[in-house]
Amino acid sequence: MCVWVSFPLPLALTHSYYRGAQGVVLVYDVTRKDTFTGLESWLNELEMNSTESDTVKMLVGNKIDKPDREVERKEGLQFARKHSLLFIETSAKTEDGVQQAFEELVLKILQTPSLWDKGTEKQGVQLMESSARQNKGSCGTYCSLT
Repeated sequence: MCVWVSFPLPLALTHSYYRGAQGVVLVYDVTRKDTFTGLESWLNELEMNSTESDTVKMLVGNKIDKPDREVERKEGLQFARKHSLLFIETSAKTEDGVQQAFEELVLKILQTPSLWDKGTEKQGVQLMESSARQNKGSCGTYCSLT
């Protein structure tokens, strides 16, 4: 489960948005400095409400297609490094970097077995090598439903 955070949520919804999240994307608008300065409070809220200690966090600077930039790439990168976040800049309008952002987030989640091992056990899905499978159904190469 991933959470895309870019707007204020009512407190009642906040807890359920973060519960069990494997990945979180924090988005700021590169043309509005106030969205960047608000990131610190979003991270604090995430730490207070997250139930996973290994949640993968990504910082996304959006609207890089606009000329009136207020937050430089260097600032976003420094913030991401300070807080151990993945970082990318995107344009939702032109789709520049959007697919890469999600691919990197999912790849990092998959590289963090403590996140998906627990999630698959709860749902009754076992991950195993295809050669170890007795019953070759239509599930795909690496999983079988139990």
